[in-house]
Amino acid sequence: MVAIPELNPIDPTLAAVDRALEERAARQPPRPYLGMSEIGHPCARALWYRFHWVAPAQWSAEALKRFDDGHHGEDLMADRLRLVAGITLLTRDSHTGRQWAFADHDGHLRGHLDGIILGLLQASKAWHLWEHKVVNDKKLTELERLKSQVGEKNALRQWDYQYYAQAVAYMRYAGLDRHYLTASSPGGRRTVSCRTNADPAEAGVGIGRARRIIDSHSPPARISNDPDSAIGCRHCEHREVCHFDAAVAVYCRTCRHSSPAENGAWHCARWDKTLSVDEQRQGCHAHLDISSLVPGEEIDADPEGMWVDYEMPDGRVWRNEVAGS
Repeated sequence: MVAIPELNPIDPTLAAVDRALEERAARQPPRPYLGMSEIGHPCARALWYRFHWVAPAQWSAEALKRFDDGHHGEDLMADRLRLVAGITLLTRDSHTGRQWAFADHDGHLRGHLDGIILGLLQASKAWHLWEHKVVNDKKLTELERLKSQVGEKNALRQWDYQYYAQAVAYMRYAGLDRHYLTASSPGGRRTVSCRTNADPAEAGVGIGRARRIIDSHSPPARISNDPDSAIGCRHCEHREVCHFDAAVAVYCRTCRHSSPAENGAWHCARWDKTLSVDEQRQGCHAHLDISSLVPGEEIDADPEGMWVDYEMPDGRVWRNEVAGS
């Protein structure tokens, strides 16, 4: 009998490429600040988890390739915009030679903008903050529909609130009142633009939310109690911790002794020292979980800080103790 060939045989070399991408990403340290591009995320609890490195994301090769599309797409779009006579596009701060960066709340809230642009043919005299996004064709079509339905200046907020929150926050920090978004399909074959005006009140809402997340020593409420909720839980990197009481990652940021400090640093109350980012990642033998990350009620604690007892939901007592004690 003749063997039926596989319809989609696996290429071992390409499979190895995917594994290498995932392994390289896994070696990358977590971001040490809350990003302004995130503050419009629908779930404040997910943002708190990210800020505390509760469960660092494990990105699939497919997702990592999408990120690469975004980086390459930004450079491609910048080159194309500069082809137009009269357009000035600045993507680097002349003082630092790097992307423009904003920082707030002792450096724990940070953002990096793609650029600022002057000379748009539809508004040639106004400087605009420029951001580029790479999205799929379906999402591009939705932006076009919204521009027609609600008007260009109102489209971004309804199209993607997280992008909108980023835009108004960046305008506030940059001191600009115009925003120019370009969005393209992977490879840049199709591009849609959208201009948006500043909204200081909405920027304040997002920034205030970010500050509360940074200052809180416990996670905000869940966006949903359904782990399969389509509004954000089903594919969240924190799903197992949030809904199923999985163990949290052991970093200084998940320890009850540490808290955000000045200049983007963290402070350890146990050792009374400021922690570098490397020290936060490494942790120490005296780690004790933040109580709100333990799925039980704290019932007793050692005055010397060597252990904490919790009554767990099943009635048993669990001791969280310093390693080697």
